[in-house]
Amino acid sequence: MLVVPALVAGCFGPRRAPRPPAGEARRDTAAAKPAADVPRTTADDALRAARDSAVRDSTARVAALDSAAKMAGDSLARRDSAGKKTPRKPAPAATKQCIFDTNDSPPETRIRYQRLPDSTGLTFIGGGFVGHCQGEKNRIRADSAEQYEASGIVNMFGNVNYEDPGRMRIEAQHATYFTKEERLFADGNVVATQLASGSTFRGSSIEYLRPLPGSRPASRLIAPNRPTVQLLEKDSTGKPGPPITVSANTMVDEADSLLFAWGDVQINRTTLLGESDSASFDKLTERARLIRTARIVNRDKEQPFRLFGDTIDIYSKDRKVERVIALHNANSSNNDVVMQAEQIDLRFADQKLDRAYAFGKGRAKATTSSQLLVADSIAVRMPEQRVRQVIAIGRAVATGTPDTLKIKSDDRDVLSGDTVRAWFDSTETPGDTSQRAKISEIHAIGNASSLFQIANKQGPTAPASLNYVRGVTILVVFDSGQVRFVTVDSAASGLYQEPAPDSLSDSTKGRPAGPTRPKVPPPVPNGPRQRPLTQSPFLTAVPDPRRRS
Repeated sequence: MLVVPALVAGCFGPRRAPRPPAGEARRDTAAAKPAADVPRTTADDALRAARDSAVRDSTARVAALDSAAKMAGDSLARRDSAGKKTPRKPAPAATKQCIFDTNDSPPETRIRYQRLPDSTGLTFIGGGFVGHCQGEKNRIRADSAEQYEASGIVNMFGNVNYEDPGRMRIEAQHATYFTKEERLFADGNVVATQLASGSTFRGSSIEYLRPLPGSRPASRLIAPNRPTVQLLEKDSTGKPGPPITVSANTMVDEADSLLFAWGDVQINRTTLLGESDSASFDKLTERARLIRTARIVNRDKEQPFRLFGDTIDIYSKDRKVERVIALHNANSSNNDVVMQAEQIDLRFADQKLDRAYAFGKGRAKATTSSQLLVADSIAVRMPEQRVRQVIAIGRAVATGTPDTLKIKSDDRDVLSGDTVRAWFDSTETPGDTSQRAKISEIHAIGNASSLFQIANKQGPTAPASLNYVRGVTILVVFDSGQVRFVTVDSAASGLYQEPAPDSLSDSTKGRPAGPTRPKVPPPVPNGPRQRPLTQSPFLTAVPDPRRRS
């Protein structure tokens, strides 16, 4: 077992003395030199000395063999130190450069090597090219390729197929791989598929940057020239749903988790359509943000709604939209109500609009077919996307238009209070999809006051009567959109006025001719006549049992 290392040590180890004759070696061995002198002899002398001593003393034989083995090891160590140094484990480098390996190319592959003036090489590969980075599992296939040794650039032509297992697969007509940067640029009908999520990018050119230790911890994909991406969202069980299609002038994907888009962004979901100047999407949290001139509309033609804002945030869970928030100059509308505020928050149930909130800096507004509500904040309840209730909080004011068939007036009816609640009758008639919700009741709570116009018996062109009341709470009940009666609860007070007949009108018009009467100057009008509060047929101080809390 020790012969080979001993011979190697004898050939490459340094010599400190000339080799003595064999006979002298025997005499020296017989003299039993100390173990400290053994390293001065050669490996062969040590072995012969071990064999001679084994005849006289087995203990000495074992000791000599051990000394010879140690000497052989020392000789090998000296040889390594004198010639080739023992390699040490290198320190981890800041970056890792790809060293291309083409050994997997098919047998019919043709290779031509050309030496350039700068002493670097240029390699042409035809008849099929297959390459990968040494120590990596990525693969690149193409019909042909050319590799520049100095710059670390590999150009590939025809049916390029790049695959990074578990990360990315790219198909194109042409591609350039930069080995020093771990970067792939593909152009010509490019299709890039992110294998982890299943999302697909399509465009004229795409740039893919692999993770690079020390400088780039995660992958990055850059797609210019207005690409289109289909994002696959998965539910809690991992089952993918319908894809989300996004188009933009430029897109950047970070680590297959964050997507950024710029320039005329268009988002197409199953239930929503979105547009903006730029957008971002977090695939892990399913949160999207549309920035600048953002707009969202739904696909329900019977009950459509629209949402505008400088910025719109979309929150989803298990591929279903749960919440949409419009920030700054927000505007939301559907067939029943139009809302305006600094912020509008829409909540969805089963992919249908269920509730809406308007709030923020300034005043919020909600406009229906018959009422305008203004307050610090407004909440709208609209199950099945039909308005049922509107709540205005904070210095709320509700104004309505009187019946134009009975009253010709530019003035509006007004109801105000700390809080105003309005209920709407939105019962759908089968086959009637254009029917809008009509107000049925309106309730003012806290410092309430109301001013309503009452039609004149002389016709719609005649001045209307006025009914003004105040109280802690006021309940107004409507019939076919018109005031039916008003109920005031606690601290009730008010005034009912009706206009006096116009004394300047020709009251004799249409009468038969008779004897001439002297003309009398017209009387000075005394103004409108006032009736006591208790005489108003539209006011009662008794709480209505139908009043809602």
